[in-house]
Amino acid sequence: MFMEKNIVWHSALTTRAQRQAALRQRGAVLWFTGLSGSGKSTVAARVERALVEGGRAAYLLDGDNVRHGLNKDLGFSPADRDENIRRLAETAALFADAGVIVLVSAISPLRAMRARARACVEKRAPFCEIYVKASVEACAARDPKGLYAKALRGEIQEFTGVSAPYEPPEAPDLTLDTEVMSVEACAEAAFRKAEALSIPSDALLRTAVSASLEAGRAIMAVYSRDFGVSYKADSSPLTEADTAADGIIAQALRRDFPEYALLSEERADDRARLENPFCFIVDPLDGTKEFVKKNGEFTVNIALSYRGKSVMGAVYAPALDELYFAAEGKGAFYCPRASEAEDPVARAERIRVSERRENLILMVSRSHMDEETQSLIAANADRIADTRPSGSSLKGCLIARGAADVYYRTGPTMEWDTAAMQCVVEQAGGVFRQGDGSPMTYNRADSLNKKGFYIINAAQNQLRRPQR
Repeated sequence: MFMEKNIVWHSALTTRAQRQAALRQRGAVLWFTGLSGSGKSTVAARVERALVEGGRAAYLLDGDNVRHGLNKDLGFSPADRDENIRRLAETAALFADAGVIVLVSAISPLRAMRARARACVEKRAPFCEIYVKASVEACAARDPKGLYAKALRGEIQEFTGVSAPYEPPEAPDLTLDTEVMSVEACAEAAFRKAEALSIPSDALLRTAVSASLEAGRAIMAVYSRDFGVSYKADSSPLTEADTAADGIIAQALRRDFPEYALLSEERADDRARLENPFCFIVDPLDGTKEFVKKNGEFTVNIALSYRGKSVMGAVYAPALDELYFAAEGKGAFYCPRASEAEDPVARAERIRVSERRENLILMVSRSHMDEETQSLIAANADRIADTRPSGSSLKGCLIARGAADVYYRTGPTMEWDTAAMQCVVEQAGGVFRQGDGSPMTYNRADSLNKKGFYIINAAQNQLRRPQR
């Protein structure tokens, strides 16, 4: 007790975010639980190999292996088993805090044990409970270590599944049924979980925010003077601000995250991106028509997609000096006067969509109003209290902030028009779908969104389609 009172936590000079930035990944713990012989270690070992071959820092903490060293003083009594799991959790948490993806393979038979392990790890990193499911009969038939035969002969006491209980997870983050799924399928599913958890959201957001602000300064330098306008093959305008911002953003993203693919409106499409699960999707100047009109309603959009889903987004309106950003599982944030902030990420406030279910505020495009949208508005006039025009992805951001409730775009758009905005909307609690109600996906072979899309603050606020 005297020693405990005199032990003081020593704070490091390096932050968790800095360690993650150095490894370009976020530490995480994937906890494989299941009966002996269920396939935990086999699957976890394959996941570790796939992660390391893919350039990730990963380490497998196997329950049997740690009993040769760290836990060799422990037996198999209930108290010793509890201590075994406690030490495993503490060790895994330290590895994850260093930025490593940790794969723990341990029977961990009781739900209370696993709950304590989760609580320990989640102080520092994400925790994913993976239930490697197999019946006692299947495990006994496999019996790779000959343990079930010994337990059934009474040679091993307190053997999980035979003479000691195993409590299956009630709500695991992932279930791998090794009686149904192949080892390869199980490893692929767990690998995808590990890959998603390793996304270094903090470092990504800081890079994206910094790049968007720097791009915004370049855009405003052009905006403040006379500039020329050229037109692309699709008749959309192009200015030197578009190309300057694109160069700034591409340089920052490739410097900090060279392993991720890049799709940008203003550069040639490298089709190798289709083989990469991670892809930055960039519109260096969304709303060039508004930029040319000098009404201030244009944005810089930077998003990251993972296997087709937008998992990070930063939207900066340089003329308004307003910043929006979000990341999967972290929420959505808003920072006014972003260029004045020493740390706009830290200063930002969390935002949520409104709770309005009537007297809705409808956003409309300042440059893309069409007859179909006008008919939609007319068919829902009884539900709409106000209509507000705006340009670029500001419309979605205003819904995310609760300043409006609904936006429908009936015409086609491109991936870079929506990717960053979608993450902000969804992390703020809103709904973002294609016009037919299907999910919007990214890093596709065809970057054109042909179905339109809608954004609503709540599912029940979907507008009625007019009768044809």
